Formats: sequence, structure tokens, C-alpha cells
Amino acid sequence: MRKFFKVIRIIAFLSISGTLFHGCTKDDAETILSASLTSNSIDATVTSQFLKIESNGTWQISVTYVSGEQNWCTSDVTSGSGNRNVILMFSANSSTANRVAEIRVTGGQKIVTLTLTQSPTTNGGGGNTGNIKWLEIPSGGVNSNSEVVTHTIILSNKTVRNYSMLFDKQEKIAYWVAYPHHTSYIGSTGRTDNWQRDPKFSSSNQANLFSGISGYDRGHQIPSADRTCSYEANSQTFYFTNMTPQQSSLNQYLWAKLEGQVRTWMESSDTLYVVTGAILKTTGKNETVNYATDASGGKIAVPNYYYKVLLRLKGSKYDAIGFWLEHRSYGNVPASAAETKSIDDIEALTGFDFFSNLANDVETTIEAEWNPKAWNL
Repeated sequence: MRKFFKVIRIIAFLSISGTLFHGCTKDDAETILSASLTSNSIDATVTSQFLKIESNGTWQISVTYVSGEQNWCTSDVTSGSGNRNVILMFSANSSTANRVAEIRVTGGQKIVTLTLTQSPTTNGGGGNTGNIKWLEIPSGGVNSNSEVVTHTIILSNKTVRNYSMLFDKQEKIAYWVAYPHHTSYIGSTGRTDNWQRDPKFSSSNQANLFSGISGYDRGHQIPSADRTCSYEANSQTFYFTNMTPQQSSLNQYLWAKLEGQVRTWMESSDTLYVVTGAILKTTGKNETVNYATDASGGKIAVPNYYYKVLLRLKGSKYDAIGFWLEHRSYGNVPASAAETKSIDDIEALTGFDFFSNLANDVETTIEAEWNPKAWNL
């Protein structure tokens, strides 16, 4: 009888042990995995946002399309380990319907599924230059001497915009250069110094800047350091159409520091939309326009003013700020609140309508506000 009870106890122990070990594996018990989107619903022209992953192991990302167009959502990586903010990149939704993607993060036996919806372009606000619906493209200012062009690059096996500009073929400068900015555009490529003519324009319509500009720096509007993800992206920032004759005492000091500040703001945004511009005459005024000489003895207009306007998207919230600079030395100091204005103020000075593809109520609110403290200024 004792032997019988001993056998029963052994069988019971094995049965309980089996339940414990087969019901919850060691890997399952120890795997930690969570994932979240900055926002589960985005506007038609949003180009990127973060996918936040927290894990103590390896993980993989896959995307399937529930409805609408296909292949509009990609990630900068498809696998990794540990904690990471993965960048999701989107093409603009030019259709008239929502499109929905399902983003799946898998780690061990655990799966997190997130649904992302992008609204159609038809939900947007006012008009813009031509048929371009990107948020950074200003409206107005196009005349018989000027033209809007966009330069594209290949990024993560996908054609994306690098930057756009409104270029004056008579004055040989761009009145604005506009681009989306997020960390997918930043990489390990160094400064290429690949000074070259812009293939979008004939040589006669752009200055010869191979050997510089007499008395001035060749001042970038989209900085070289904002496009280091590839040789192609950086090389395009050295097109002569992206240059203006800029005093070295501005270009190498406050202007350069402001470009660095913009990159810092970009790092904490889902997307930062940037418009940098050069102005010869403010609206309704008749300032004197001076000219510099290029390498062929031709003339290129010297801006009297420079500006930057920034639209920051974090989650579903937008805010904006503008910078207005006279073309002069400010000393070796960073930009401060003294150089800032509301977007409405800069629109009044330039005649351009910025961020006109935002929903009208959002555009009205953010363009009227002036809050340097929100930008740590």
C-alpha cells in the first residue's frame, strides 16, 4: 500500500510540474515587449512619426495594408533589439479616401498590433503653389521669371522629396527653399562639397559659383548638415540654386547656429517642416537691391533679409515660429527671441502664405501665436 501511495505522489508531482513548465515557457515569462505610435491618426501630408518599441530582446516589424492604397508606409529598420524609436515614413495621401495600415511588432511569442489611419488630401485647408500638397510648400509669389521645382532622392528604396524651391531665373536666387525634416534624413555621409549647377535649370538661368562669389560666402538655404543620409541627398544641397551671396559674418555665426538649433528641434519632433528664404524687397517697400559678381562676371542679387519659418508636428499637435534677420552681422551668438516673429508677421513681410495646406482652423491659430518659450528661446 505504501508503494502505491508513493507512486501516486510521483505521478501527481510530474503532472503538476508538466502543467507548470508547459503552460508558461521561460522565454514567454521573461520576454518584455511594448510598442506605441505617437498618433494612430495622421493627416494626408504627414511624412513621418515615431514607433516607440520597448523590449528586452529582439523584435521584428511588418506592415500590412487594411484598406486604401498599398506600400505608403515604411520603417527605417525592420528588425532590432532593445528599446528604440523607429521612424515610420509615409508618402502623402493624394487619394480621396482614408488609407489604413496595420503595424505588427513581434518579439519571441509576443505580438503587438497597431492600426494607423492616414486621412485623404481632401480633408485639408487652403490652396498653395501649383498642385503640390505638401505642408511645407508656401503659396503665392510665382511670376514669369520664377519657377517651383522639387529635387528627389532614393531613401529606404523609395523615392522621396529632398527639398523644393521657388527660384528666380532673373535674379538667380531662390525666394524660398522648403523641406520636411526628420532623423531619416540624417546619417553618416560627410559634407560632399559637390558644388554644381542645378540640372532643373539651364546654365544661363543660374549663377556660376564654382569658385565662389566675390565678397560673399556661398550661403546654403537648405544646409548640407540637414541632408547626410546619402551622397545624393547631400550633393543636391550644393546646387548653385540653393546658394545666395551671404555675408560671412552672418553665414558663419548666427546663421550657422540657427541651423544647428533647427536640427535640435527636429530631433524632438515627429516631423519639422522648414521654409528658409531670402527677400530682396519687403511687401509694399522699395529697398535698394545690390548685386554680387559670379565666376563668369554675371550678376546675382544680394538679399536684404533672410527668414526661416518652422512648423513642428509632435503627435497630433502643431506649433510654429518664425525668424526674421536683416542681412548683417549679429555677432557670434545664437538666435534668440529677439529675432523671432509670428508666421503672420513674416507673411506680411514676404507676401507668401505659409502652411496653407493645414486645416484652416489649425493654420489660423498657429500662425497668429508667438511663443518663443515653447522653443526654449
